[in-house]
Amino acid sequence: MIINAPAKINLYLKVLSKRDDGFHQIETLFERVSLFDRISVEPSERSTQITCDNSSVPTDENSLLGKVVRDFMDKTGIKKHFKVSVEKHIPISAGLGGGSSDAAALLKGLNELEGHPLEEDNLTEIGGKIGSDVPFFLSNSSFAYGKERGERITRVDSRLNLHHILINPPFEISTKDVYGRVSAFSLTKSRPVDKMFTSFLNNNNIKGITENLHNDLQHVVLRDFPRLEKVFSELRKAGAEGVLLSGSGPTVFGIFTSGTTAIEAGKELEKIFPEGEGWKVFVVKTC
Repeated sequence: MIINAPAKINLYLKVLSKRDDGFHQIETLFERVSLFDRISVEPSERSTQITCDNSSVPTDENSLLGKVVRDFMDKTGIKKHFKVSVEKHIPISAGLGGGSSDAAALLKGLNELEGHPLEEDNLTEIGGKIGSDVPFFLSNSSFAYGKERGERITRVDSRLNLHHILINPPFEISTKDVYGRVSAFSLTKSRPVDKMFTSFLNNNNIKGITENLHNDLQHVVLRDFPRLEKVFSELRKAGAEGVLLSGSGPTVFGIFTSGTTAIEAGKELEKIFPEGEGWKVFVVKTC
């Protein structure tokens, strides 16, 4: 069985407070986009084996994918072995949720392979313990709000298709480190953003979305990595209607009016941010 694991971006992210468990209370709007890892899973006779074509991705029993297999078997009582392989396309530690998406894809794949022993609520419970973004990827929704750590999901029923360019620089950022520094700044108060963005999404109001893009982590990341300012500048020059850091970064995305515009802009941006120097430029859309 082969499952596509999509990336995500955050169109809105507010950090509300620090929790007693060390995590932060947030409010965010996720969007699923068409950049995919591919997860292959099949039964194995001898032992569970997890492999990835990117050696930087942990694959031991304590890795995210290792925990998925273990928690699935604990919850279902199934005692089997599986062969799991990951074809990696989503950059690592990039603010795009690749690890969480892979975990969600594997969890759904195991459940389907074994005849759906777990209901959606059970999958979400397992996923929320593994990673804050995992429940979003389990929701099969193009757009969804995330609250608490981001794991409490409310789907948005929207058929809006947004076009993006993602630019990922040749360095990684630790999510934990970024959140650790945001506490030094004044944490923002909540607004009824779910009602506001739901209206934008349901009415295909792209201007409303681009004018209200927000990420409380952005000023922290730009302070520590000022070279990203050039990414913001070049995306705007290329015609992006709105530009924002995704999650804790370092990936920056722009919203474009059409797929054709995004493709043409992507070709020019690849010259400015060349792959040979470690940059990655992706033209994607809502999926």
